[in-house]
Amino acid sequence: MKQHNGLSPSVSRRSLLALVASGLAGCGGGGGLGGSLFAALPGTGGTGLFAQGTIVGFGSVIVNGIRFDDTAAAVQVDGLAAGSQDLRLGMVADVQGLRGADLTLGVANAIAVWSIAQGAVSQVQGGQFMVAGMLIETNAATVFDGLSGTAGLVHGMRVVVWGLQSGIDGSRWTATRVALVTATSMVCTGIVTATGTLNGFALSGQSIASLRSGQLVRVQGALSSSGGSLQVDSFKLLGLQGSSLPQGEVEIEGLVTALLSGSRFMLGSVEVDASSASLAASYKVLAIGQRLEVEGIWQGGVLKAGSLGVESEEKLDEAEIEAKIEQFTSLANFVVRGQRCDATSAVISEGVVSDLKVGVKVKLRGTKAGDVLMVTTLEISD
Repeated sequence: MKQHNGLSPSVSRRSLLALVASGLAGCGGGGGLGGSLFAALPGTGGTGLFAQGTIVGFGSVIVNGIRFDDTAAAVQVDGLAAGSQDLRLGMVADVQGLRGADLTLGVANAIAVWSIAQGAVSQVQGGQFMVAGMLIETNAATVFDGLSGTAGLVHGMRVVVWGLQSGIDGSRWTATRVALVTATSMVCTGIVTATGTLNGFALSGQSIASLRSGQLVRVQGALSSSGGSLQVDSFKLLGLQGSSLPQGEVEIEGLVTALLSGSRFMLGSVEVDASSASLAASYKVLAIGQRLEVEGIWQGGVLKAGSLGVESEEKLDEAEIEAKIEQFTSLANFVVRGQRCDATSAVISEGVVSDLKVGVKVKLRGTKAGDVLMVTTLEISD
């Protein structure tokens, strides 16, 4: 994994400064994808919370260290209605809801997940590969589904990728999850250029008339026979742009893609003003590629940060699941919440190995290792 440089997380990212919200904009719809799932949600108002980050656990959906009760949440996966059971580790989720009195707890009203790339793999080299004109980088925290890691990728394989923007031009991404699939339409995510191209592809189709240069957009469609253009069937604006969300806190996970003047920097394609943040004094030690969680409010097209938190490598490797066993072959091979697990080295409590079988509820913690979660602690709940 890439090393993080120099920023000491001496102040908890939960110590959000009391800032006055003057508006919150969120992920917008477009191009026939059903619009915003977050429009006019009941009960959010000025106390709402919008979180965007990688899913690192279940029981409640865990995003950015917050455990969201998803019992009554409306869920969408790539614009289609789904259920919370369809969510997986490593997917990057937009969560709209309410934060509890305990700042690590919340209630999700809506959860939307968008893959950032779909298509055929090419140019596999080390821990990176190309798909849909995008350079996809992986690390030890990347979750794999259907293959053990990038070493198992070969030219022409079709994959779906979830991830975080790691290049300012939107052509480079860090994968948080890579899943092998048999067939899929092409999905490409990046920054629209003034000439109407996206990651080197000329965009065509009636649905792109409203796209503008500089927008971060996910497009879905068919590649031309020549491979130089993409016929767009639908698109989705990503990042904090598009239709309005209810006012409230914003908490975003991302990678630093550019250092701007003063106390400002780019987190993916989001401009962050850290002049009032808890760690503002340490701003100058930020580095391109650092993975942060930023809390604040959306104001005038900028995320006004109240606190910054560095995500350590140890934290990124960890995952937690509380659910029923869906498949059980052995202690070294069982499936919980769609995730293959190996608990041969786990400390087991509240039961014994012979209690484990399909339908038994377990709570486990572990570290990611390709397509396997290496379980360190396992508690049998039933």
